[in-house]
Amino acid sequence: MTEKAKRISETASGGETALILAAERLFAERGIEAVALRHVNQAANQRNMSAAHYHFGSREGLVHAVLMYRWPDLDRRRGEMLEGRSGRRDLRFYLEAFVQPLIEELQPRDEGNFYIRFMQQYERFRQDYSVARELTPVSVEIYDRIESLIAYVPAEVRRLRIGYLINMIHSVLAIAEERLGKGEVAASEIALIGANLIDMCVSALTAPLSLDTQALLPGEPSAVH
Repeated sequence: MTEKAKRISETASGGETALILAAERLFAERGIEAVALRHVNQAANQRNMSAAHYHFGSREGLVHAVLMYRWPDLDRRRGEMLEGRSGRRDLRFYLEAFVQPLIEELQPRDEGNFYIRFMQQYERFRQDYSVARELTPVSVEIYDRIESLIAYVPAEVRRLRIGYLINMIHSVLAIAEERLGKGEVAASEIALIGANLIDMCVSALTAPLSLDTQALLPGEPSAVH
């Protein structure tokens, strides 16, 4: 973790934390490009309308601050799961280590739950995984292990499945997060949602290739005549 990440995630307080939490909510609800720094200042009840610019410099700086506020702790918890569990280290083992800390993010918080919807918006805003590799090395390791466990899948298909994995996880949990906020899903249902999500991911990653898919692989005869 960088020193700046440590500062944001561990020592942010007062107005700075209020700005981060307000930004997370607004980015989650409206999309990152639709939110200006002045909106964040207003939502955080800042008297100084330059507060967000003072602390974070720009909207991109504020986005990065939200990431650093959550990511290091998520990665730490994933590392603890990898170290604390024994038994067979199969696909489900690594998916549980990746998904369970996200499920824990759905536990009700006083400021509300917006992180997973924020991550959905972030994926649309910027497909830049260099930041993730810097701040979440355990998560990157989990992804690498998952990919190695499906190495028997043709490379082109494996690339697609791995690429869509995080989108599927965030999509399911973002819906649950939104419905929780509206009272349409009970907190007691989250465990089942999470377990079923992991089942879905295992099935999606290991699904047999249809003859149609096989025919579309590089080097194979085209399925279109």
